[in-house]
Amino acid sequence: MSRLPVVRVVGLTLLLLPAVAPGIEVVVGAPGGRQGRQPDPALVNEPFAVAFDAAGRLHGVEFMRGNRLFRLPAGGGAPEFLAGTFHVTDTKQPPFSVTAGPGADQRFHGLHDLAIGRDGAVYLADTFNHVIRAFDPASGTVRVLAGTGAAGSGGDGGPATAAAFNQPYCCALEPDGRGLLVCDIRNARLRRIDLAAGTVTTVAGNGTAGRPLDGAVATESPLAGPRAACRAPDGTIYLALREGNALVAIRDGRLRTVVNAAGRAGYGGDGGPAADALLAGPKYVALDGAGRVLVVDTENHCIRRFDPKAGTITTVAGVPTQAGTAVGADWRSTQLDRPHGAAIDPQGRLVVVDSENDRILAGPAD
Repeated sequence: MSRLPVVRVVGLTLLLLPAVAPGIEVVVGAPGGRQGRQPDPALVNEPFAVAFDAAGRLHGVEFMRGNRLFRLPAGGGAPEFLAGTFHVTDTKQPPFSVTAGPGADQRFHGLHDLAIGRDGAVYLADTFNHVIRAFDPASGTVRVLAGTGAAGSGGDGGPATAAAFNQPYCCALEPDGRGLLVCDIRNARLRRIDLAAGTVTTVAGNGTAGRPLDGAVATESPLAGPRAACRAPDGTIYLALREGNALVAIRDGRLRTVVNAAGRAGYGGDGGPAADALLAGPKYVALDGAGRVLVVDTENHCIRRFDPKAGTITTVAGVPTQAGTAVGADWRSTQLDRPHGAAIDPQGRLVVVDSENDRILAGPAD
C-alpha cells in the first residue's frame, strides 16, 4: 500500500510534501557492494567507522584498503577526503613515521575508529602506527594526541604523547566530551585520555589476555581482546571483547559480563537473557537514543542490541551468519558483510558501516 503525502499548513497555503519512504538507503558506495578487487582512490574503500560533526555531516575512516579520513557533504554527493594519502597496507608492514602537518600528507596505517570533539577536532585511531591522532578541520592539519609511534606499554599518569600503545583500535568520546576511551588491544587494556590534562590512565585490564573475571576490580582482570568501548550517561562503560566474544559492563570500577558469559563464538539467544546469548568476534559498540547498546556482531554479519534494563539481546540488522549484498526493504532483510561500525545519526536513523561491501547504509531505527 502506498504512503499518503504529508500535509502541512503554511499560512493559508496547503503544501503537499512527498512522504519519506521507509527503507534502507545506501549513503555511500555501490548498492551491490564492492565493485572490484583493486580499491579505487575516488571511492570509499573498506570503511570501518563513522561519526557526525555539529553540522550533522557524516565523517568516516577507511581501513587498510584506503587509509583516509573522509566526509560526506551535507547536501549529498561524492565523499571529500580530508586527510591521509591513498595507499593499501597490511598488518605485516612496520609503522610509518608519525609527524604533524597537513592532512593530505599523512600516511595512516589501518584507521579503525574516529570521534569528533565538541571543538570540531576529529580524533583518529591510527592503529598500526600505534597512535591516536587529531585532525583540525579549520587548518586541515593533523597532530599526534597520544602515543610515541612505536609499539609498547606504559606511560600512565604522564603526558599522552609519551605514553606507549600497542595497536589502539577504538577512540570513543565520553558523553561530557572530557575524555577519550582507547582500546589498547595488544596491551589487553582499556585506557582513557584526559583531553584537558593530556594524560593517560588505565580503566580496565591488567595487561593479560584472558577471560574477564566477573565482579573483579576492572584494572585487575584479564581482557580477551578489548576492541571497542562506549560510556553511557550513567557512567557505565560497555566494552566489546573481540576474542572473548562478549560484552562486559564496567561500573564503579568493577567488571561483569552482560552478553555471552560463556565466551563461546556463535550465534543465538535473541529474546532471551543476554548473558546466555552468543556473539562472534564483536568489533564495535555504540549507544542508541534509548540507552541501549548496539553491538556490531561482525563475524555473524549482523547488528545486535543489548537492553540493559531488560537484560535481553535482539538482532536489529542483517541476516545472521549470512554474508551478502542484498539491500532489502528493511534491516532484517538487508545483508551485510563483516560490518565494523554502527551509529545513530542526527535524524535518529541507524547507520551501519558495511565494511566488506565498501558501503555505508542508513535506515529507520526502531
